[in-house]
Amino acid sequence: MTETVTNFRDRHDIVRRANESRLIRIVASHHPIGKPELVKLSGLSRPTVDLIVDGFIEKGVIKSTGLSFGRPGRKATLFELDANAGFGIGFDLGGSKLAGAIANIAGEILAEELEPTAKPAGPKTVAQMVEIAKRLCEKTNIDIDRVSQVTVGTPGIMNELGELSLGENVDQLEGVHLQKVLSRMLEAEVVVENDVNVAALGEFFHGTAIGVNNFALLQVGTGIGCGIFVDGKLIKGHRGGAGETAFLPLFGDPNDPNAISNGLLESVAGSKGIVKEFAKQTGEDVTVKDICQRAKSGEIVALNLVDSVAKYWGYACASLFAIVDPEIIILSGGIGCNPMFLDKVRTVTNSLLPYHVTIKQSQLENRAGVIGAASFSAERVRDKMIGRNLS
Repeated sequence: MTETVTNFRDRHDIVRRANESRLIRIVASHHPIGKPELVKLSGLSRPTVDLIVDGFIEKGVIKSTGLSFGRPGRKATLFELDANAGFGIGFDLGGSKLAGAIANIAGEILAEELEPTAKPAGPKTVAQMVEIAKRLCEKTNIDIDRVSQVTVGTPGIMNELGELSLGENVDQLEGVHLQKVLSRMLEAEVVVENDVNVAALGEFFHGTAIGVNNFALLQVGTGIGCGIFVDGKLIKGHRGGAGETAFLPLFGDPNDPNAISNGLLESVAGSKGIVKEFAKQTGEDVTVKDICQRAKSGEIVALNLVDSVAKYWGYACASLFAIVDPEIIILSGGIGCNPMFLDKVRTVTNSLLPYHVTIKQSQLENRAGVIGAASFSAERVRDKMIGRNLS
């Protein structure tokens, strides 16, 4: 009997949290809004909406903004998020640049910072993030003590000990317990997440994937990775390594230990692989941007290489479609956003499948990561304020 009651209470709590989450998202995207509209959009009963809204007001998450007007009948009280009730900070940590942003609980980005990543990385990078956090708060006149959540997007994944692994693009952070160190220095809860995952969050909250619950973001730059959303949720996998498309065994030399270590696909379709192949064919050491410019001018070697790279990405996109069935695939990253590739990747991908795949480029481009990290922090602050359990 006790077990039955416990299970019932657990189910009741799950339903309550789901209802609260549904309502707060509606308020965040439609405010100011009245209870009648909340009932209509949520599908919940009026007593349930009354109970949840009263709880939100008591916790300081939402506030009354007056009465509705312009419609016949009884006026409804309108509510909106108390946007400045809490704040979160996000970082996008890369091998060459470090970006930071601060957002309120409405998800509005209030300020951003961008500067070269401190060298060597490790402790210097952590200190750099603390200084950026302070500057963001100064720019927005926010006491840093009011920042209760920080999210860091970084190459690699967090292992079961909370240490960074597979983060070769950021030197001297391999094995560092970044979460614990930064949390202690900023006196805030810290989440460390794969940089491509936070870029996908950025597109979900503010970019190409607004209103899209099933999508994949293929990010191509120094490395290759993918952030995957299924039914409105970020998919992370058993070790947090879901979407590591660099390791797709589609192309590359399986007998090359470096290619195996960094990813077979990345070895030919990431920036290092592209530059290496061009140098092999021409003897010239140039950037991917230079190669694309030469291809645009009609240089045969560059044009053929761009076509080959588009083929590699197209096969990756077709693989993602077969496994995940996304509504759209978004190309992102320093190379992925180059317009030279978009139409070519679309053509290759759709030649491999019986169904049409929609492929778009990122709206946020190199800002997707920091926007996603800050937005995720803001959402976690908001969820904590309404008492929602967080995993």
